[in-house]
Amino acid sequence: MGYEIRVYPNLDVLSQAAADFFLKLAEQSIKESGRFTVALSGGSTPQPLYQNLSSKRRQHKLDWGKTNLFWGDERCVPPDHPDSNYRMAREILLSQIEVPERNIHRVPTEMDPRMAAFSYEERLRAFFKDPLPQFDLVLMGMGDDGHTASLFPHSAGLNEEERWFIANFAPERETWRLTLTKNAINAARNLVILVAGASKSDMLSDVLEGNYDPEEKPIQLISPTTGKMTWFVDQAAAQGLSRQI
Repeated sequence: MGYEIRVYPNLDVLSQAAADFFLKLAEQSIKESGRFTVALSGGSTPQPLYQNLSSKRRQHKLDWGKTNLFWGDERCVPPDHPDSNYRMAREILLSQIEVPERNIHRVPTEMDPRMAAFSYEERLRAFFKDPLPQFDLVLMGMGDDGHTASLFPHSAGLNEEERWFIANFAPERETWRLTLTKNAINAARNLVILVAGASKSDMLSDVLEGNYDPEEKPIQLISPTTGKMTWFVDQAAAQGLSRQI
């Protein structure tokens, strides 16, 4: 698994660096192809990143009219629910920037989970028109159980090879989630994984330096086919690594 790891003193500094990295990739993508496509992440770790992107200092550095926003995974809740990844992004980022509604591609969570997954995959296939969706950037996190997106330990979705986006049942959480598959993620041009906090340190060292066991540590399935993967990690999460950067 080839990757670059960048370690920062704390989540605040990490988030500022990740925002600048986001803007740099966006500028390059728009210059090369006329658009920037990104799959956003949920959870608490990316929230400061979104706040940085929506700040007055940064929000005008990106042509949001040429930016298309998707979601890497979603909870099976209405879009106005407190647990919705879409709601979090809208409140912190989307409501603060000038992005056309047509460029915001949320998961249709009003549907049955399986129907929502099929509907979103159809939208992705119609947009990308390629064998796999080549996002310019997929933002990801890592749970202390080793999951990423909504690819959870021992879930059936870990074995999916054909689909782009699926409804995946998380056994230990006894709930359905909606998620990009590993192959769809790995097709991206850039993968950015944000990891912060001492609670993630044991898992991070086990993922990067331990044995390969993706059933237990699904994030180990993430390895870009031709793109680049960059870990943005704070010092608390990196403390267990033997190879300090």
